[in-house]
Amino acid sequence: MMEKKSKASWYVGVAIGAVVILMVTVVFPVWNLLPNEVTEKVKVVSVDNSGCTAETSDGYIVKIGQCNAKPGDSVLAKYDANVKTREQSLMTGPPG
Repeated sequence: MMEKKSKASWYVGVAIGAVVILMVTVVFPVWNLLPNEVTEKVKVVSVDNSGCTAETSDGYIVKIGQCNAKPGDSVLAKYDANVKTREQSLMTGPPG
């Protein structure tokens, strides 16, 4: 009786492990959470209390934090390039 219970819990553990691996690699790629910082010359489009918003050379809008610039100024800024990837996936939708 104990052997059947042990095998059943082993299969359940393997199934749960497989589901976790599938979720991590396919459904929710963890690498999208890790920042991919890029430094680039950007054009400031707005300034408010939370900082500056700028347009990248390829037309994406990114937050660059506090800056001493006015809208229209070009500044060298560091931002997370994954923002572009996330925006592209929102615009195109899921594959398939």
